[in-house]
Amino acid sequence: MAEAQSAAVESRSEADSALRSLWRNLDYMYWWTGNGVSTLGTSISTLAFPLLVLHATGSAAQAGSITACHMIGTLVTLPLGGTLADRVSRRALMVLAPLLQALAMGTIALLVHRGDPAIAALDALALAGGLAAGLRSGVSMPALRRIVPKEQVSAATAQGMGRDMVARLVGAPLGGLLYSLARWVPFLFDAVSFLFVTLASALIRRPLGPDGPAGPRPGVFADMADGLRMIRRSDYLVFTILWGAALNAVTEGFTLLFVVLVQFRGGGPTEVGTASSLALAGGLLGSVAGPALMRGLGARTVLRLAAWMFVACFGAVVWVPRPWQIGLVLLVAMASIVPLNVVTESYQVRLVPDAYLGRVASAHRFSVQVVQWAGPLGAGLLADALGVRGAIGVLAVVMAVLALALHVARHHLRILDRPPAEVRELAPISPAAAVREQDATARPEILASTAVEKGDRMTEHPGFPDRARPEADAPSSASPPAVPSADGILAADRDRDLVAERVRTAVAEGRLELAELDERLAAVYAARTLGELKAAGLDLPVPGPRDALVVDRTPASPLAVGVFGGFARRGEWVVPPRFTALSVWGGGRLDLTEARFAGQETEIRAVALWGATEILLPEDIEVEVKGFGLFGVFGRRGARRTGRPGTPRVVIKGVALFGFVKTRTVTGRPPGY
Repeated sequence: MAEAQSAAVESRSEADSALRSLWRNLDYMYWWTGNGVSTLGTSISTLAFPLLVLHATGSAAQAGSITACHMIGTLVTLPLGGTLADRVSRRALMVLAPLLQALAMGTIALLVHRGDPAIAALDALALAGGLAAGLRSGVSMPALRRIVPKEQVSAATAQGMGRDMVARLVGAPLGGLLYSLARWVPFLFDAVSFLFVTLASALIRRPLGPDGPAGPRPGVFADMADGLRMIRRSDYLVFTILWGAALNAVTEGFTLLFVVLVQFRGGGPTEVGTASSLALAGGLLGSVAGPALMRGLGARTVLRLAAWMFVACFGAVVWVPRPWQIGLVLLVAMASIVPLNVVTESYQVRLVPDAYLGRVASAHRFSVQVVQWAGPLGAGLLADALGVRGAIGVLAVVMAVLALALHVARHHLRILDRPPAEVRELAPISPAAAVREQDATARPEILASTAVEKGDRMTEHPGFPDRARPEADAPSSASPPAVPSADGILAADRDRDLVAERVRTAVAEGRLELAELDERLAAVYAARTLGELKAAGLDLPVPGPRDALVVDRTPASPLAVGVFGGFARRGEWVVPPRFTALSVWGGGRLDLTEARFAGQETEIRAVALWGATEILLPEDIEVEVKGFGLFGVFGRRGARRTGRPGTPRVVIKGVALFGFVKTRTVTGRPPGY
């Protein structure tokens, strides 16, 4: 039913587009105008923030801290906003989030009006505004997808970027002028601008969704996991996440250094605004020329050319002496950077099905912005330590590496060789595929068997849950296969290694002669079944459940990382005294049920950033859990105290941010052979 409603909405949208352009779409004009006024207010306050802090403290690092706080707040709630956009009323989110932003910015205006506010207060309010901005940003793409037909989303994106460039073009000098009149006025203007977004969102008549699910609604984390799985299916999406994250950090740091550089060259608020206007004029030029360049040169060539032009601008901006000349260099830089966004968003909208767009868009934006907040903060610290020129030089080296990456990653960008109109959607995720991908996350060795699920997999069909083949439903006259006994089960390499260790231990203890070692080991490794393996070690003592848990052997690697993938540690591995498990948009499993420990006390640091880590614990060790969940879950079910002296102790620490760390006790250890 939900898919039928969505299809009906798309059909009406496509029919309307045949009769009128976007400029005659009244709902689109509400969206376009409201967000344009908000962008104007934000550009004014963005310019006023560093001027305010530089005037009060003279520190570029503290000026960058406010921008960093706003970005961190946006980062925290952005994935939640995208998930909520597929679960609750998008219209309600579009109305309430700007109201919260208006409240935060109005409070800043009041504090500045009363006197010099504390930097900590400004940081806290910037963080609050960022939290609301994350919710609003998460719903923007799925809402736009309902307002305009899919075929016109690329045009709407380019027009939105052009609108934002014009708003910033006007906002930069206007911000300098308003700041010169009174320091609190730019922040009040921004607070009022958010009210226009609320009004425009309320006036949109078209249903914004989301459509109700056809069956029981999965949990929030299950929805987030689906967005992650959709991203992992496309090499293009994975690459643009990682590459875009680094690019945004460099760009944001360069933006802060631009303001500091103009002031270093003797410019004031008016000069900063004028130079910013020239730079944003380049952004407007790039938004207009971007689609034409894609058609004429191809998307891959546009990316490479834009990246190298941006690298060249780093060197030029250091040597030009006047603020207006700095603005001209930035005009070229912005003209080259804006087409990058047009390319990435155009292909993203064509790849991702509408039912997943909210989650995928927010997940993609979250991942791109995950280190963006470090750009202005790091640039400010570099400027204080190395000077403005030195800081720009460091960023130039990083940008050159990113430009080279576009030449190396041919496979990941192969989708750019096709025009956006020829790109077909990724197949929706079926329940069976979700189970297979969950297993692949926990068991890396079966990732190869699911390789067909990955890459830029396209389909002409809408995609439905996997159905069993007809012959699977037909009754079978064949008798069921005989179930082998335990002794007849084929032995694994791990089973042979366990018995081989018992043989070596027996030789070391004097139970066996050294001459028997080779003969016994040959029998162990020649055994094919568990019965033969038991016979090979029949007269050897079986270690007790708590014997030799702390061993004097070389421990395993102290780090396990799952980034858009998985990791697993299982079997009789030796846990180092300090072990770190990191899952970022991925997952992993630590199985300690058969593990040995390099020390009497072991510390496991588990960090799950939009990921999942499961820790399986035996019942014969002592466990303490100290981790916590921030918009996530850090399970404590495995925590316990045994009270027995000499028992190995495991302390589990860390954090689960929009993810979970699960601890679970497994009863009984596997018996020895």
